[in-house]
Amino acid sequence: MLSGVELLRRGLPQPAASVLISPWIDMSLRSYEGGNPLVESDFLVTANSLVPLLTSMWLRGRSGNSPEVNPLFCRPEDIKDLNPLLILVGAAEFALQDSRDLATLCQKANVRHELVAEWGQLHIYAMGSQWIDPAVREKTDAKIIGWMKQFVN
Repeated sequence: MLSGVELLRRGLPQPAASVLISPWIDMSLRSYEGGNPLVESDFLVTANSLVPLLTSMWLRGRSGNSPEVNPLFCRPEDIKDLNPLLILVGAAEFALQDSRDLATLCQKANVRHELVAEWGQLHIYAMGSQWIDPAVREKTDAKIIGWMKQFVN
């Protein structure tokens, strides 16, 4: 996501489309104020302490509210030419709010997007694993392949 925004800033071509899997993009950590309750249902149960630590290391003194590091702080008009986004997130994972906020921003900017919040799934479920129900795996694979086929000739 951030790379697509950076391409826009530089006036470079966009990818045909993007698939975002459990995007953790809100570097302001708004969903961690008071603790993110979704970490209790995600396998990354240490996210309330780990995510702020990793964010601080990645930001290296920059503000998490800056559009340069946090696409959620971009103005809708700044991303209106962003490539189509398929956003896949587990409905029981810590990055759910980031994905919802991104979908809202895309809606305001008229960016083609689709948000899939898969019930009961955890962080990066769309990458697949032996613990994912085969029916969810098949549905997710079909969604990703179908999305890509729409935009690639």
